[in-house]
Amino acid sequence: MISYIGNNNPSFEAARLNIVAMSDNHGNVHTLPLLAETIKDNCKDIFIKAEEKSTKNILAVVGDWFINPSKKGFMTQPNLTNGDIQHRFLNKIISYVKDLSGNSENFDAVFAMGNHDLDGGDKFMYKVMRNTKMKTLITNVDEEKSAGIRELKNNKNVVKSFVYNIPDDKDPELEHKILFLGVTIPSMKFYNPGLLKKMEFFDDCNLKDSDLTPEKLSKTILAVKKEVDKFKKENPKGAVVLLSHTGNSISKMIVDKVPQVNVVLNGHDHKNSTMLTGKTNINSLGKDNEIFKSLNLYFGDDGNLKNINMNTFFSKTTVKDNLDKNPIQKLLNQSFVEDMQPMITLHDISGMPIELDYGDIIRYQNSYLANFLTSAVNKSVRKICDDPDIILGLQSSIIRGGLKNKSNNLDIMKIFDGVSEDLSDVHIGKVKGNELVGLIVENVKGNLKAPQRNTIIQWSDIQINRTLIGEILSGKSNKKLDSAIKVRNEKTNEFEPINLNKDYKIAIGKKYLVKNDIEWAPKIRDRFVSLNKTYDQLLRSYLSSEDVNYQLKITEKVKEQRIL
Repeated sequence: MISYIGNNNPSFEAARLNIVAMSDNHGNVHTLPLLAETIKDNCKDIFIKAEEKSTKNILAVVGDWFINPSKKGFMTQPNLTNGDIQHRFLNKIISYVKDLSGNSENFDAVFAMGNHDLDGGDKFMYKVMRNTKMKTLITNVDEEKSAGIRELKNNKNVVKSFVYNIPDDKDPELEHKILFLGVTIPSMKFYNPGLLKKMEFFDDCNLKDSDLTPEKLSKTILAVKKEVDKFKKENPKGAVVLLSHTGNSISKMIVDKVPQVNVVLNGHDHKNSTMLTGKTNINSLGKDNEIFKSLNLYFGDDGNLKNINMNTFFSKTTVKDNLDKNPIQKLLNQSFVEDMQPMITLHDISGMPIELDYGDIIRYQNSYLANFLTSAVNKSVRKICDDPDIILGLQSSIIRGGLKNKSNNLDIMKIFDGVSEDLSDVHIGKVKGNELVGLIVENVKGNLKAPQRNTIIQWSDIQINRTLIGEILSGKSNKKLDSAIKVRNEKTNEFEPINLNKDYKIAIGKKYLVKNDIEWAPKIRDRFVSLNKTYDQLLRSYLSSEDVNYQLKITEKVKEQRIL
């Protein structure tokens, strides 16, 4: 078995597999040039002895390259969608890395789907599979229930698994074999309810990640085990690499049951981590082009996988020397001439420039960005409905970008990219105060359980004492749950105790209302009607209004504490 995992380059004995691995790009094409330059500057350390016939070079993309692919809004090319643009850049980065590898004949690209890749439904993903020079690994797709997969039966690049054969450097009769598999987080009824028409995953369910167990993932684990067992029976010395867009905890569940996996390239949890589970090396690959990892697998003269060398590379934040010469940057400049022009002027009430930063804390803490966005969108909602009392809620997971002075249209396009356009239209309805308490407490309870996965709902005019709710639920406080929730008095602008018997008119996105894995959405959804406007459209309406005209001020209201 593997005797070494480290960051030094051992001697080259018989065969080598070089891997460049990345995950959770989330459609951030504007940062791809920096990532591409980082690969270029380190390609000699990544593609070691790439020219040798006994070396194989692989680019592995572990899901969520795409996000919200059906969304439109580009200025330079208004007829194109997010998906069109992101697909163009995927093909470009595959071609670019292939050229950098120095041996195009020994290069390949492999891909595992992520949940956001299916934000536009499976129809878009099938289009990508047909028109991209990569192998899409669909180990936990139920082919019998997936008509679209059956329609692709002659496409050799859409496979349950794939075995690469690397010739030995000395023995012409010996080939070193590596099995590649790909697993997608299967709970599409939770992530993209109703959007998959011709694709179904084993263990599809309407559960949050934190509620998934080995028992609830039994068919997924079995699908991996079947492929690995078959491979190891025929190739007992062969190596196994799993692309797993499931997050660390679920990747660990899989390898606990299938310990023959040598390497897991892990996406979905946005972490930069490396851990050893048994003899399996699990590498999480970060997010948003901030990092990528290179792995070098070495085979010994006896045919066994001997060593694994891993390096983490942080993408540059600045490049001094002629970034415009980079072909990815050239494509970016050609595709987004108008979209890259500054649009936003942003400063605080003192006139000083300020940024509304996006970060993971928006999922569980107070955030100036969330405060600004909920208030801005709610102003558009109130204007359309001619109702000053509407309160807007926004699932913080749909926020994927921030705002700063000189932000351009690409920046604006990213803000509400975390939800499919089909599920992002805002609905208006009434709830009693006691129902609103129930809705909020249920959401906070889930958020306390898994802060970064079960995201909190940010509200325009409600203050939530998240800490107190946690203390009440754990028995540390005897206060009532409604004491942790206050609603803004629009006349005094102060937060006051919620009135349990009052009717409150709220606006919230479709994605919340269609959920069946929570208590309150099914209870109230029939009272809500669509505004036929998405969060993105409502924000743009606010930004472009005559009294704003993209001149944004960060007021004390934006800086207030809405989550305690």
